[in-house]
Amino acid sequence: MKKLVLLALIAFAAWYGWKHYKSLLLERRPMHEAVVENQTGVGLTRVRLTVDGQTFVREELPDKGRASFPFRVGRDAAFRLVWQWSDRTTENTWNGGMVAVGPMVQRHVMVIGSDAGVLYRAEPK
Repeated sequence: MKKLVLLALIAFAAWYGWKHYKSLLLERRPMHEAVVENQTGVGLTRVRLTVDGQTFVREELPDKGRASFPFRVGRDAAFRLVWQWSDRTTENTWNGGMVAVGPMVQRHVMVIGSDAGVLYRAEPK
């Protein structure tokens, strides 16, 4: 009897996998996009963006350059942006923004200015 139940469970799992493998493995879900723009007049180094436990790194970001990072979140989260100037040894940090876990995806743009301030905006993707 135990063998029959085990065989039925294996058969059900195989049937379910066969019918749903495309939706489980091949379906691409939409992703948010984080864009970091450098408007400082100086190059940046060690740019790190953290959201929902994921860290994205760009070693160098030239003046007027931009870095784009696609990502997904499992819960509502905020951004943490850390960078260094290429001509200084100080490290700058910014925390802010908001990413919702809902079905709507957005492009989150962070513009780093010459005064080390960050302008954040979220726009539909």
